[in-house]
Amino acid sequence: MTSRLTCPFCYYTFKRNEMWFQCLGRNTARSEGCRPVHDPVRQRLTGFADPSLPAFQPVDEFHLGTPKMGICPTCYGESRVRACPHCHTRLPYEFGTSASPLVAMVGAKGTGKTVYLTVLAHVLQSREIRRAFNVDVHPTGDGLDGFTSASQWMQQNVRQVFNQHQLFETTAQARNGRKEPLVLEWRSEREGRFHRRRLRTSYLSFYDTAGEDLATQRSAHELHYLRAAHALILLLDPFMLPRAKERLRLPDSAITSAQSTREVLGVMTEALRTSGHLRGPFIDIPVAVAFVKMDAFYDELGETHPLRRKPDLSAGYDEQLGLTTHHQVEALLNEWGGADINEHLRKNYRDFRYFFVSALGAPPDYDNAMVNAGGVQPDRVAEPLLWLLREKDVLPKSRR
Repeated sequence: MTSRLTCPFCYYTFKRNEMWFQCLGRNTARSEGCRPVHDPVRQRLTGFADPSLPAFQPVDEFHLGTPKMGICPTCYGESRVRACPHCHTRLPYEFGTSASPLVAMVGAKGTGKTVYLTVLAHVLQSREIRRAFNVDVHPTGDGLDGFTSASQWMQQNVRQVFNQHQLFETTAQARNGRKEPLVLEWRSEREGRFHRRRLRTSYLSFYDTAGEDLATQRSAHELHYLRAAHALILLLDPFMLPRAKERLRLPDSAITSAQSTREVLGVMTEALRTSGHLRGPFIDIPVAVAFVKMDAFYDELGETHPLRRKPDLSAGYDEQLGLTTHHQVEALLNEWGGADINEHLRKNYRDFRYFFVSALGAPPDYDNAMVNAGGVQPDRVAEPLLWLLREKDVLPKSRR
């Protein structure tokens, strides 16, 4: 059981015995139950402005450790529903019983972060992932910024991309360094001592940044979630590598950023250094470096290229294929004039790995912001996260 926790909604840390409770709003013999009210603290830290039932700090009269129940000081109702002591957001029932890594996802403008996150969340709930890792995955939490739940956020985005074949508009910048995350519950089963079933629940919090949030070091420093991140998915756009761009016949609408890949990487590195992730000369959180939109290179690579192999997830994360992909992408980087990116990562990060992904599976119609007529066909989108979960011991390292 973890002693120090990170709220998946506001990214502030606290000890398990510091958790608050949320009133249930039920009438008692002494008073009417509390009613939902606007919480300015919650709005400031999460962006959630709708009325919600009040959260309160429990009174531990006997100092016996973590209280299992709290008495609302306003209506005197009992509650076992826990809440973050900082942002007052209701926490899932099993939060804190297992490791719940905060996975930050960053990239420059135009890398397709919202599409990638939508497709990734959809793939994580697929039958293939459920069977390969013996897990149940689903959105959780109250939802923020006008959405009544994370499930609705998912349904709306999946409908737009998978059914309506429409791409998203540019993601809005964070307000005061904060905006809503997508929180997924990952509940897995392992065999414990004496062959007993052991259930473990982790909560994965993803934050979809706007590319402009990493346009300068000042704005990157304001993103609080980077300071709390336990792992990082960095999306890089190969279209911004000069030699790679020369090989493709791309319309002007496909190039949506003027910021170079090396510049994005430098800003992120400086932000992580000043956020407390530096241990000795290296940044100490694992970084999955995912090159996106790789469907544009399918014809050039050919169907027999090692990067076109499909992972076999029947036995869990395929570590051997992961290492092969890392070295193949590294070779392409050197070929495409990105050797400086590789050197920067090697000189600044203790643990990083390259990935080859395509959220859509085929080049979209950039001029009309539409998915390819063949529909969405994700290619290797889950691998960056699966590797990070393996590094953070959410997935066992004994497989393969």
